[in-house]
Amino acid sequence: MAEPMAAEVQQLLHEGRTAAVAGDTFVARESFRRATEYDPANAEAWLGLSSVTPILAEKRGYLLRVLELEPGNQEARDSLAYVEKLQAEGMQLAPSRRRAEPPPSAPATPPTSEPALPVAPEILHCYRHPERETGLRCVQCDRPICGACAQITNVGQLCPECRKARRPANYKVSAGQIALGTLAGLLIGGLANVVLPLVLGIPFLGLILAMVTGPVGGELAVRLSERFTRGKRGRAMQFAVGGGIVAGISPILVTVLVAVLVFGAGGALLSGLLVGLWTVLAVTTAAARLK
Repeated sequence: MAEPMAAEVQQLLHEGRTAAVAGDTFVARESFRRATEYDPANAEAWLGLSSVTPILAEKRGYLLRVLELEPGNQEARDSLAYVEKLQAEGMQLAPSRRRAEPPPSAPATPPTSEPALPVAPEILHCYRHPERETGLRCVQCDRPICGACAQITNVGQLCPECRKARRPANYKVSAGQIALGTLAGLLIGGLANVVLPLVLGIPFLGLILAMVTGPVGGELAVRLSERFTRGKRGRAMQFAVGGGIVAGISPILVTVLVAVLVFGAGGALLSGLLVGLWTVLAVTTAAARLK
């Protein structure tokens, strides 16, 4: 096997083992399965896949594959014997850890000589993606979440809803505050709509003025929005202020477009490009400041 492919397989095995320890059987199975696809002769990948598969028939097939590749693998032999014993008893799923533990009131049973078969954790399904099995839970609401939904914080993994609830106050935005942010952008865009036609037509200076005043306009819109909303920011405010700027300056853009397309006023094209440049700079500056 080529070295890059071998490195990829080892990375997948590492990801599979890490996910299995964390209880995320969905990610673990996907990692081990991809490893078997890249390297069908990798016994470790098949053994790992068997350890996170709850269905006994599939587990048995994976273990048989391990023994085809490594006939002397004692761990696979012991696990296969235990799987076949469970199947003979009529079981179809491997006992989870929760089911395998005796109830608190049950008397202690002496240890047996049966092999310690790696058993799958209790099978849960992500509350946002019901088709995904997982062993992870949100540390705050205790609901099951998959690896894609888990957001790591300094208190542990949180679901998106709990993560959103823990966001700083200035990122919690109401509809009224979005309207105020839009108004701030409209005011600055409207002011630019009046002033820009007076200055961008100056020879040789229009481009420089557009590049200098564009970021200034975006900064003014942000400061006005922060005054109106008491410092609210985030994606919603980025769209509100940026959309307001575009709406405020749109009359001059429409006028230039009509002049070029209808009246053939070629001289208006340069002014339109400079206004467009000013708008882009103002909007991107506002978006960067409102992150």
